[in-house]
Amino acid sequence: MKADPAVVEAIPAPAQPGNAIVLSVLHLCALATAGLLPLDAPPLSLLACPFRAATGLPCLGCGCLHAFAAVAHLDLRAAMLASPLGAIVALGGICLALATVLRLCGIPITLPRLRPARVRVLRIGIGLAVAANWTFVLLRTAA
Repeated sequence: MKADPAVVEAIPAPAQPGNAIVLSVLHLCALATAGLLPLDAPPLSLLACPFRAATGLPCLGCGCLHAFAAVAHLDLRAAMLASPLGAIVALGGICLALATVLRLCGIPITLPRLRPARVRVLRIGIGLAVAANWTFVLLRTAA
């Protein structure tokens, strides 16, 4: 027995995807943890970077914890000096959390859909941003 297509289309989509809620909560927890715990004392000081230990070079995420802590303390200059990409991710996560709260309150927020060609350009741009951030952190730590 086949289902009536009209009945299937009449089922409303969920008002809020669960992924956005989970990502928002995790991001805010990470910001709170970085903002409340001291960076130079346990438990955060116990998190050693295996890439840096093996190579002596900073990893791609080097400075992100300090950037998150600076954003949590509303010190955007220090966040950008620690890791520009980490600061942007921290601020973007706050924007995601605010948008999620607005959507939960019933305020519709729609994002534009990107065509496949623009998605490819966006991916290349993200890759270049990660490389530029790593170069910045590498030059900053070498000085």
